[in-house]
Amino acid sequence: MATENKTILDIAREAGVSPATVSRVLSGYPNVSAATQARVQAVVDKYRFKPNSMARGLLQKSSGAFGIIMPDITHPYYAGIFSAAQEEARRHGYVVQLYRLAQNAMITDEFVNQLIERRLDGVLLSGGFIESTNPSDLPAVLTRLQRYMPIVTICPPIPGLSCINIYTDLASGARKLVRHLYTLGHRHIAFIGSTQETRSVGEREHGYVKEMLHLSLEPVQQPETIHTPATGEQAILKLLASNNGPDRPTALIAVNDLMALGALHQLTSMGFRLPHDMAVVGCDNAFFSAFTSPPLTTLEVHSKEHGTTAMRQLLQTRQSGSSPFTQVLEPTLIVRESCGAQLDRRVDPLLP
Repeated sequence: MATENKTILDIAREAGVSPATVSRVLSGYPNVSAATQARVQAVVDKYRFKPNSMARGLLQKSSGAFGIIMPDITHPYYAGIFSAAQEEARRHGYVVQLYRLAQNAMITDEFVNQLIERRLDGVLLSGGFIESTNPSDLPAVLTRLQRYMPIVTICPPIPGLSCINIYTDLASGARKLVRHLYTLGHRHIAFIGSTQETRSVGEREHGYVKEMLHLSLEPVQQPETIHTPATGEQAILKLLASNNGPDRPTALIAVNDLMALGALHQLTSMGFRLPHDMAVVGCDNAFFSAFTSPPLTTLEVHSKEHGTTAMRQLLQTRQSGSSPFTQVLEPTLIVRESCGAQLDRRVDPLLP
């Protein structure tokens, strides 16, 4: 009978014992009754079950490993979190295990069972899968995981979940970008990449809209559910197709630097002189932002600092415990050439 899909939790469930008891039987511990040992061994033999090294660590106090759950470390933001967290773990003698979970995926009970079986020392979570504006049973699922190991989330606080939570105030960052462009004389400022599917993107959009209205300006939003250079190009085509009159945007804010990269490419290919004809700014200071043409004005959202801090909190909680708390960082405006600041058009109005 096939065993490839069986876990130590499956064996425990069928034998009517705890996973720790299964681990004791497999490890040859003497403090298991003969009847229990026979019952567990029968299920093990039935499926020809062979536990992996992680499963055999169920009785150990530490596996020496932390889990990092995120969508894709090729994305500059997540790469920054991962590399910083991995380096901090390595400095303390730990390793990290990456679990990739798509942005629109669900954290299921089965997935949580796999994490529990591996007896990780803690888990760091970041990505759209924990930022849904409709989290459904996510708080309950993560609360169950938290009974077995500490967790740290890098995202806006999740309603109904009490844990260590770290994030950057992206609404404040979007307001900073609007005000910066306003002081440069722009009154028609668009936002590309708007979506309410994830809270971090929603915060950027909310900050943009709030500041535009505060300055008595009309918000112009171009929604895109995927935020890549390709969708940045598409957003420009859609935006200018519907806003190409005398009130055409003279500046735009991209939801992230990847979309800004695509916007810069599309605008250049259409003959726009940047930043003379259009100012473009991004939102996360990706590694390539200083090397675009022109170099991109953007926000530093502290992804590496989040990764380091999150891992330190997991280490501290593992060693001495920690109470739930939220740490909020303020984004930093990084001014480069794409906003047109060097064109000396600054108005310096008395902002309302």
